[in-house]
Amino acid sequence: MTEQLDQYMQLLKLSYSDAVAELLQKYGPAKDSYFAEDNYQAFLVGKTYSLPKNAAIDRTAEGLYCHHIDESRYLNLADPAMIKVQQYPYASQQKTRLVYCNLIEHAILHALIAIESKQEFGYAELVKELKPQIERWYIEGEQPTSPAEAVECYKTAYLSADETYKLMIFIKELVKE
Repeated sequence: MTEQLDQYMQLLKLSYSDAVAELLQKYGPAKDSYFAEDNYQAFLVGKTYSLPKNAAIDRTAEGLYCHHIDESRYLNLADPAMIKVQQYPYASQQKTRLVYCNLIEHAILHALIAIESKQEFGYAELVKELKPQIERWYIEGEQPTSPAEAVECYKTAYLSADETYKLMIFIKELVKE
């Protein structure tokens, strides 16, 4: 087992909150909130129709994704349409409620959420978005060639096809329980 796979397996043994704490320690805190508060509040009441995320939160050039910690309580916190319908509190968008992770760590966070919430939260994004992308990149060999951020995201989370297959089977078994 490579060191990378071992780290992923260790993360899977943690509770969701402990995994978040581990990743905050590993990558550091967010420098800004996901959305600016004034834009967010204006969007919620219909004064504006777009909700751009803060550029300062983007770390894909480093191979990292931004994960909303409160996705263990709310669905699709980055989706303006869902935000509008559900009227999510701004607190869930604040920089203290964000954590960085690579693609596979992101899938692990969603698996841990799905396990702890009995698939009420985390599961849909895991199976519809994260798992298929991981399988395309690492099992099917569809390595991205552009943009540069996608290439970096691929490299940062890298596992061999065999390791990825084993990890995905393990995650599937854990989430089913």
